[in-house]
Amino acid sequence: MAGSTTPRRNKARGITDQPGRRAERNATFALRCSWLLLPATLAPLIGNLLHHADTPAHTATSVVLWSVWALVLTTSLIPLPSTLTVLRIAGPGVLVLAVWSGVNADDGVWTAVGILNALLAAVTAFTAPVADRFVDGASYGDERRFLLRAPGPVVLVLGPLTTAVTVTGAILGPALIVDGRGMVGVGATIVGWSLAAITARALYRLGRRWVVLVPAGFVLHDHLALAEPTLLQRAGLERITAAPFDTDALDLTQRARGLALEVRFRKPHDLLPVGARGAAEIVGAEALLCSPARPDVVLAEAARRRLPTG
Repeated sequence: MAGSTTPRRNKARGITDQPGRRAERNATFALRCSWLLLPATLAPLIGNLLHHADTPAHTATSVVLWSVWALVLTTSLIPLPSTLTVLRIAGPGVLVLAVWSGVNADDGVWTAVGILNALLAAVTAFTAPVADRFVDGASYGDERRFLLRAPGPVVLVLGPLTTAVTVTGAILGPALIVDGRGMVGVGATIVGWSLAAITARALYRLGRRWVVLVPAGFVLHDHLALAEPTLLQRAGLERITAAPFDTDALDLTQRARGLALEVRFRKPHDLLPVGARGAAEIVGAEALLCSPARPDVVLAEAARRRLPTG
């Protein structure tokens, strides 16, 4: 199965495939293909949108769109937390462009193809396998990183709002300039790009929360939950498992939705959780809860590394 988390022997290459890697490769391949095909699927729609623009505006817009496309396509080939942020901003942006361009398009088939391909580019950027592939791109040596789920309020409200502000701020000003409203467009560009820079940084920081499995044990790196990254030594781990309903572990999930993992210690461990007002105070805990985007893959990889699971 494509999403299998069971380690297997790749006979052709003579290496052991790590849990979840196939799903990461497939999802990342789909993401890159969707971006590669965007010029072909969106060209008729954008051409219709720019049909009435004067020559300088048409040329400038074409240059900008080609440049952005080339930049994002290149970004998709470089798996890092920062490039994941770019993809998660550009994906919704290109979807908005596709819908906007298709509103008055004459060819319904090309409109559907363009919008569906843009939708694929947007959706795949937010999938858990793609996220894990990109955050793991910054790993050092024999470690593997897994993205944590966004806090509940962020998923429901703040995340979509921040993304919308980023995308709108980035494209509104240039769109007004293309529409012939130069002065208003320039002002909107200055303000919009300033806001987009702020919100993009917030999205980037949100994508720098992860679990790290290292030879020494288990690391929780989450600035929203802990004042500093915390290493839980292999020898001090009792078990890593799916959190039971009646767990008494310290909740560091930030109210993230979905299955949480319980990491239990052999003896109380000092943690430095971030308080409601940003203050931190040392707490002795016997276990903690965290919410990786793919808890099943984390457990399978932990078992492969001979960490105590189950």
